[in-house]
Amino acid sequence: MVRIANGLEAETKLRYVSPDVLDFDPTNPRFGGLMDDRNQEEIQQALFNEPYYASELVDSLLANGFIDYEPLVVRRNGRRFTVVEGNRRLAAIREIRANPTKYSGRKSDLDEIPVLVFPERPDEQQQNEMRVYLGVRHLLGFREWPPLSKAQFLQRESGMPGGLERVIKEMRITKTQARRFLIPFRLLHAADVKIPKGEDFWVLGEALGRSGIKKFLQLEVDPKSLEVVSYNKQKLASLLSDLYGPKDKKGTRDSTKKVVFDTRDLSRLASVLGSDEATSVLHSGKTLEEAEIYVDTREQSLSRLEKVTKDLGMLVRKVVARSKDASSVALLASYKRFAASVKSIVKRREDA
Repeated sequence: MVRIANGLEAETKLRYVSPDVLDFDPTNPRFGGLMDDRNQEEIQQALFNEPYYASELVDSLLANGFIDYEPLVVRRNGRRFTVVEGNRRLAAIREIRANPTKYSGRKSDLDEIPVLVFPERPDEQQQNEMRVYLGVRHLLGFREWPPLSKAQFLQRESGMPGGLERVIKEMRITKTQARRFLIPFRLLHAADVKIPKGEDFWVLGEALGRSGIKKFLQLEVDPKSLEVVSYNKQKLASLLSDLYGPKDKKGTRDSTKKVVFDTRDLSRLASVLGSDEATSVLHSGKTLEEAEIYVDTREQSLSRLEKVTKDLGMLVRKVVARSKDASSVALLASYKRFAASVKSIVKRREDA
């Protein structure tokens, strides 16, 4: 039985409703603020295409219908309902229903779909239920949110009574998991830096997982609240140029000039930033590979030299193959003398 208060449903309830009475929620954490100023049709178009790809759900809905045990989560809004969880599925359903001649399959299954209805004005317990429901599903990856959306969700929730400790307990996550999202978000906010959208945000999150980069930034974080205590703003600007590219006069970043093009290079960057000499070389315009040379120990440099010599030999032999002209003969002879010298130095290291 649904309890009624002031003419409104006062308890959470499972219902079957027409998709026509459902609205997207522009403030959904999944959108990371990108939909705040868009109308329903604009949100529909955005959800259906990159980067949300609701289009990928169309074939499954046509083949299998709507799965009843995964209802949309909605909040009553007068005679309509605002979708709290399931915006992508609603976008796919709207596409099918708006184009009846384009699609064939179990379209009639979409005339009424199950929704879990939270009250228009939920009480404190219901608000907590809704928050925990979303947090557990999305923060733990059951329904994946982009990293920036997770960071915004955690930031908002940790600002409520009970703080971060309550969020960690309710959402069943660890402080380490929370740190991965909150620290980069709070660092950029503290520095008043525009937060990169999409996966670009996560590059900084991954970077801050490297001790060498945290040391370079002189980053200090309160271990209890995970609030940023201090950092070197100039070095942060330098790191952001390494990750996203330097800014031009208009403030636009040139991604072609960034240092890191793959997250697998972040450990290499951390190693370089741990050396003042290597950092100076990198930020003078040299490549990450060139800067790494100044991090190497003598043993590592000798190993690098061996590899370079071997690769050089393959190139030289390919270039001069079957050629008897004077320059080719001289090049091959020079390489052999160089390779012999390298071999001699390496041998002395092994004999030492």
